[in-house]
Parts: sequence; C-alpha cells; structure tokens
Amino acid sequence: MPSFAKLFSRSPLGNSEKHGPDKANPDIESSKSPVSQQPAAKEGLEQIICATLSRFSQIPAEDIFALKPEWNPDGLSNEQASQILQTHGPNTPVAERPLAKLQMLWGAIANPFNVLLTVLAVISAATQQISTFAVMMAMVFASTGLRYWQELKSMIQAVNLIKSVTTNTRVLRQQNSVSEELEIDQRNVVPGDIVVVTSGDVFPGDCVLITAEAVTITQASLTGEMMPIEKIVRLAAPQPGDALNLLHNDNVCLAGTSVVTGNGHALVVSTGKDTYMASIASELSKRRPDNATQIGIKKVSYVLMGFMAIMAPIVLIVQGAVSKDWKGALMFAIAVAVGITPEMLPMIVTSNLALSAVRVARKKVIVKRFDAIQSLGAVRILCSDKTGTLTADLVRIAMSATGAGDLAQLPIKLAYINSSLQTGSRSPIDHAIVDYVHENKDVFTEIPGEGWAKQGEVPFDSSRRLLSVLVSRPGGDGSEGLLITKGAVEEVLDRCVSTYDHQSRSSDASEPLGLDMSPSRASMLTANERRKILDTAQRFNEEGLRLVAVACREQLIKPFMTISTSDENDLTFIGFIGLLDPLKPDAAQAIKDLAKLKVQVRILTGDAPAVAAKVARDLGLIPSRQDSLTAEKENEKDVEASSTSTGEEGLVLTGVQLSALADDPEAYKDAVDRCIIFAKLSPYQKLEVVKALRAGGGGRAVAFLGDGVNDALAIRGADVGISVDSGTDIAKEAADVILLEKSLGVVADGVVEGRITLINTLKYIKMATSSNFGNVFSVLVASAWLPYQPMLPLQLLVQNLLYDFSQASIPWDNVDPEYLEAPKTWGAKSIVIFMVCMGPFSSPFDIITFCINWFYYGIRTIDNPLVPRAQADWFLEGSLTQLFIIHFLRTGKIPFFQSRASTPVVCTTFGIAAIAIAIPFMPKVNTALQMIPPEPMFFAYLVAMVSAYAFVVHIAKTLYQLAFKEWL
Repeated sequence: MPSFAKLFSRSPLGNSEKHGPDKANPDIESSKSPVSQQPAAKEGLEQIICATLSRFSQIPAEDIFALKPEWNPDGLSNEQASQILQTHGPNTPVAERPLAKLQMLWGAIANPFNVLLTVLAVISAATQQISTFAVMMAMVFASTGLRYWQELKSMIQAVNLIKSVTTNTRVLRQQNSVSEELEIDQRNVVPGDIVVVTSGDVFPGDCVLITAEAVTITQASLTGEMMPIEKIVRLAAPQPGDALNLLHNDNVCLAGTSVVTGNGHALVVSTGKDTYMASIASELSKRRPDNATQIGIKKVSYVLMGFMAIMAPIVLIVQGAVSKDWKGALMFAIAVAVGITPEMLPMIVTSNLALSAVRVARKKVIVKRFDAIQSLGAVRILCSDKTGTLTADLVRIAMSATGAGDLAQLPIKLAYINSSLQTGSRSPIDHAIVDYVHENKDVFTEIPGEGWAKQGEVPFDSSRRLLSVLVSRPGGDGSEGLLITKGAVEEVLDRCVSTYDHQSRSSDASEPLGLDMSPSRASMLTANERRKILDTAQRFNEEGLRLVAVACREQLIKPFMTISTSDENDLTFIGFIGLLDPLKPDAAQAIKDLAKLKVQVRILTGDAPAVAAKVARDLGLIPSRQDSLTAEKENEKDVEASSTSTGEEGLVLTGVQLSALADDPEAYKDAVDRCIIFAKLSPYQKLEVVKALRAGGGGRAVAFLGDGVNDALAIRGADVGISVDSGTDIAKEAADVILLEKSLGVVADGVVEGRITLINTLKYIKMATSSNFGNVFSVLVASAWLPYQPMLPLQLLVQNLLYDFSQASIPWDNVDPEYLEAPKTWGAKSIVIFMVCMGPFSSPFDIITFCINWFYYGIRTIDNPLVPRAQADWFLEGSLTQLFIIHFLRTGKIPFFQSRASTPVVCTTFGIAAIAIAIPFMPKVNTALQMIPPEPMFFAYLVAMVSAYAFVVHIAKTLYQLAFKEWL
C-alpha cells in the first residue's frame, strides 16, 4: 500500500480538504456544549485525560506526530507495540475485573442481624448454653451461605455476560518497513496505534482523527443523543481561549463510541485505564452509600439491641431479687435476651430475597446484589435514561410534511428514491426512510422507486450536509431527469428558488409519484416564505423531531454526463421528513403501571430538551401541549404567562440551568424536586440529581435505569441500579440488576416483587418482636410473683425455635393487594409502635395460665413436684397462642374470610402446633426438657384462652389501624 506518512508531509489531501476550517456548526444541535466544560466534575484522572487529548486534538493533524517522534502515521512496528503494551498494560475494558469472591463473602457475613446473633451466641457459649450457641450460629451460617451462593451465582452470570463479546480492531503496523493493515484483538491496541475505521467499527481507545471521509459516529452511550455526530479532521489551530470539550468536539472519538458512516484513520492516544470511560469507572470503585434497605435494617437492629439492653438487666434484677439465685437469674436473663431477638430473622430475610431473585430470574433478570429487589419495592422515584431504555435507540420516520407543516406523501417518496439509489455509506436516516416505505405497503400502493434509474450522484459530505441523485423518469426516453436533493434544512433552502404547491389539484394523475413540475405548481421562495418554512421547522424541532429537507428540479440528461455540487441549485422545496427515536412498545404501559404503584418517573438524559420533552409527552409524564392549552383556556389564564410558569418549561431543566443553581442549595433542591425532565446532563450531573432526589422528602429510595457509560455513575449512586444486557460493560458492572430483555414491564414486576418481599419480611419482624415483647412482660410478672422459673431457659429456646420455624414459610405467604399499592421501606419507628401496642395483649392470657397453675393446681412453691407441669402448661399456652395468632397478625383484615394465608403458611403453622402439643407427651423429649404432660382439663382452658386472645387481638388491630392508619 502507498505510504500513509505522505499524507502528513503537507496539508492533508482528498476529502479531508472539504472539511474546511475547524469550527463548530451552529446548525447542528448536537455540536453545542450542554455544560460549560464540566468544571466542577473534572477531577483527578479526568483532568489528566482531558489534558492529554487536548494536546493532540487542538493542533492540526499534520503536526500531531511531531509531538511524538516515535509514533508514525504508517503505524508502529511490532517491537514498538510490544514495548508500549508492557508499559501501559493491555487495553482491558474497565468492567473486566476479577470476581471479588472474598469481598462478596464479607458482605454476606457483615449483616447487622448476623452480628447481633453472633454476639448473643458468644454470650450463650460463655455461660455454658451450648445448645443456644449452636442454634444461633446455625442460623448465621445458613443465612450467610444462602446469600453468598445466590449473589455469587448472579455475579458469575453477569461477568460471563460481559466477557461473552470479543472485539477485534484493524490497525496499521509496519512489517519489514512496509505499512500493513492487520486485525488484532482490541486488548492488544496501544497508544500510538493507527486504527482503520469504517461503518460499524468501535473505537478501542480515546482517539484523534487524522483522516476522515464523511465520518459520523454515535456516542449515545456517552451523551444519550440518538443522531450520529459528524467528525472531521482538524486543519487549523484553535482560536485563543478555545478549550476542549470531551463530549462535544470535532475530531476526538472516545473509547466505546462507534462509526455510523464513512471511513478514516485515527490515532490512539489513550487506552485501558487512561481513557475517559476509565475516569468514570474510577468513581465506581469508591465505597457505595447505604441504600434504603440497608439503612432500615441497621435502624431495626439498633432498636432490637437497645430493647434487649434495657429488658435483660431488668429481668436479671427482678428474678435475682425474688429467687436469690443470681446465677440462675443471669442464665434466665440471657435466655430472655435471646427470646427478644428473632433468631430466624437473618434466615427469613435471606430466604425472602432468594425467593424473589428466583421469581424475577424467570423473567430473564439477573439480580447481582441480594437486597436490590427489596430496595426496588421501596423505590418512590425511578430515574431513567431516554435512549435505549424508554426509546428503541433506532431512527424511525415520524412524518412527511410540506413546508407549511401539512402531512404529505411526496417528500417521503422522493426521499425514498434518493436513499435507495445512492451508493455511498447508507446512514441510519437512509435505512429509516427505506424501511418505512417497505413496512407501509398498504400506504404506498407501489414502491416509489420502481422504474427510476440513477444517472448520477453527488455523495454526502459533512461540509455541504447534502446528498443528491440524478434519476431518469420511468417510461421516458431517458433524457427527462429529476435531481433529488435531501439534507439539512437550511442547506437545502439555501439552494432553493421556489416552493412546491401541494394544494393544487390540476396535476396529471399519470405523472410519476403525482409530481408535476410545471411552473404553475411552484411559487417563488420569498424571504417571507423562507421564514415560514424555518418557523415550521423550529416547531417540529420543539416537538422533538429531527428534520431532513427534500427538494428537486428537472434536469435534462445527456449521454456520459456527470453532476457535481454546482448542479445543486435552482431547486424547488418539497417538504420535510421528520425522524425520531420511537418509544418501546411496552414503555407507555409500564409507565402507567409504575404510576399505579405510586412510583414517579423522571427522565435524565444527555439528549436535547425538545427530544426528551417529546418522549415525556408521549409517555404521559408531562401534559401534551394541546391539553395545556385547553386547560389554560378553561381557567381563563393568560396563555403566555401560564406556559412560562406552570407549563412544560417549568418541568424541564438543562445541565446549564442546573449548574447555574449550584450555589443556591434551596433553589437547586426545589428545581430537582419539581422537574420531570433533566436534559443535556453530564454523567456527573446525573449522579448529583440522583443524590438530590434521594436526600429529598426526608430520604427517598431512588432507582436508576440506564445502559450507557454516561449512566454508570448514576446507576451506582442510586438505591437500585438497573441496566440491560445490551448496555455498556461499565453500566452492567455498576448495576445491581441486569435485564436480559429490554422490557420496562419487568421493572414494574420487580417493584411488586420487592414489595412482596419487604411486606413478608416485616410480617415476621412485627409478629416476632411483638410476641417476644409480650413474653418479656409475662416473664417480669412471673419473676416478681412466682417462686420458680415459669419456663426453663431450654424450654424458652425450644418455644422460640418452634415459633420461628413456623414462620419460615412467610416468604411464600400471600400479600393483600392494598399493601402493594405504595412504596414501603423498613421503619424502625413503625416496628417499635407495633411491638409496644400489640405485644402486651398476650400477657393477660399468660397471667391467666399462671393463675390456673397457682389457684387451680396449687403449684405455689419451688419444691412442688408439679412445677414441670406448670412450665409445660405455659409452654403450650404460649406456643399455641403465638402460632394461631400468626393468621391474625399477617393481615389487617379478618383472617380466613377476607384474607387467606398461603397453603405453605397454613400447613406450617398447624403442623408446628401439633408438634408443640405432642412435645410434653413424648417420653424422651419431655424428660430432656423436664416437662410433665398437662391434665386433659387444661386443654379446655387452652381453647378458651386462644379464642379469647384472637378476639382481643382483632379488636386491638382494628383500633390500631384507626389510630396509625397502617398495619404492616
């Protein structure tokens, strides 16, 4: 191949010269900077990256290699590449890191409930309560093992998903002093490599273009912008004071972005950990703040520990003072402390989470972090990126219209001929136009391009922003031609002298496409007419549409003729083609489902405000303009004032506006709370918005759904981070949940699953703590009254275990629909109120049992041989009331009639009740537990007490709900 270095011995040749001086095009919205160089966000590594790229990108391309003489425009030699690879390391994706198994294991162990039970187990072992120690440590190990296994399985699945893609890159390498094009593994690309790119190629590192032929790239993963961005070669030095904007520039192509059209060569400046993407990944390595679930669990743990610290010493003092057996009183106080703490709590929480993970896995969801599903149930705000999450990330035709904005088929028909016959790199717009016609054959009775033959073409280039084809009309002698031009609106208008009259009915139906180019069908393009067309274009742009203008003129075709840019004049303006990124099919329904679940949806995107507002209107997140206008008329308000103060503008906030509020925390907070759409945000601004939303409202759970590099920080900073399998590696690395299918309906399902998990966990905690609290009151009464222990420590432990095991089926329980209607989180205050209000109602029935043993059976002294029977009586009464009352406490309704427990819960509770009744009658078991079987008459009292207890609890439950407006 010819020496590539020759291009840099003088000014670049070829199409590179068409690019002209290096300046931003004001007509290209995507070239405008969304924020002022991100001054507050650029820190540390990102500053270094920006400085490095600026050094190579802010000078003419021909001067780049003077900065690094060892680099060569013909490519590195294999020896040079090997040395650089050893110095810089492999170009490894930032998300491809070793599986942190030990860190994951520590995360499973360091659970507040595990710590609490471990402390109690150690105390039990120190006081020679080996059986208690064994049981509690078994619960800790079972909980830790289940959590670790489930998270490890999900993490391995996620890592395999990331590693499943291998990317090769074409580079120039010098072989025997000859430049050759080689295909190598992306991991072996090094700084100084010259990469060869064409449509579909992904840039392996942060690169600077050194040649370009009509190159456009997509950087939706970084900015959220749907439309391709034009990239050119820098030919001139920048103006004084011009600084590099990483995301909005002319010649820098960042790692992970890809080529849409065109081809060229790019110099790799940074790879691996030195890329812009790595600067975002470095933020992900910082310690993650606790989410709503973790904060709630800690608060509940502190409440349980505080309650235990208060009640255990009281029991010790009272029991020791009455019995004078301080050692026995100490043992009993420890047993009470154990009884206060729900031993099965870690296991119940873990099994609840595991069951939810299994349920959502059936819907093709990977749950990387175990408590993510439960946190999802607490979410009040779902922040979502737009591109690829709410929308399909595809360019589609939205409308075909005249210059006045009226719908018409002629613009799309002519655009189809232009796109289908052009032979250059077909852009996403060309694909969208062709696909639209083919998919709507019921609208187009015949394919518009049939019979038309191309006679010439002026390819697209980034300076003209036009593409023209010369075609011969069907059925003619080949001399009657039509030049069809499509491109940017202002560029097309600059070449038009007239506009087409779509309203006239005088045209001949036999004309192809119904196009009549006679002078009577065209009117002069005056300045006023031009302004009207531009106003129409602006209106469409404000509605979120990207526009392509279409124009044409008749031209005589001669043998062997060629056409050039000079032929693109004296055109007749035909109309517009409107394009947008369509909503996903299930997006609108998913938003409605989330609204029913009282989850607010906010859009955080790097795309333009108008585009994001269009999506929000289509989803019903903000009122349509017609609805707003109607409401304004009904309320007889001034339209202009209303649209400014309470209309769409009050719900949309851009990155520039957000930066302006940084010095006013109150205004910043109010704006974040009020706005629905946040547009033109940098990755760091997305993170700050998520943080502000979490801090608002006294602390809210916030989820973030995104798939791009620019979403990774926000995904990491949310209570629940969600990505998709087709997202970037860095987004999947940061996420807690990965959707294997891009279905927003799965998110709504996950919210419901999270609430089921949380409600069932709260059922256990409230039932267990209130029951244990009532038992402590009963123990205090017994300690002050009875000369003997009402129940031995081992008996108390067995009773607690029976009760805990009876609730092991709670994760499979049914949940009343009304508990799923609103977000729910761990509330220590709610648990304390429930425990204090509902717990003591069991104590009167315990005291009745003591009275039966004292007055009816005459068991009044510690040396009475019937003391084991008295203990068996209370064991039975306490066990059966606790077990039966589960059905009353699990719902705020009337059990068995208005709300039925699941079959596993019914079978478990009645099965454990049968075991509890059998224990005092089983020879070896009752001997080990030092029990004597109760008299048959006691069971009559027992039935009456259980029935009365159920009645009292239901009355108390009704009053509780009236007072506190909640139950679970």
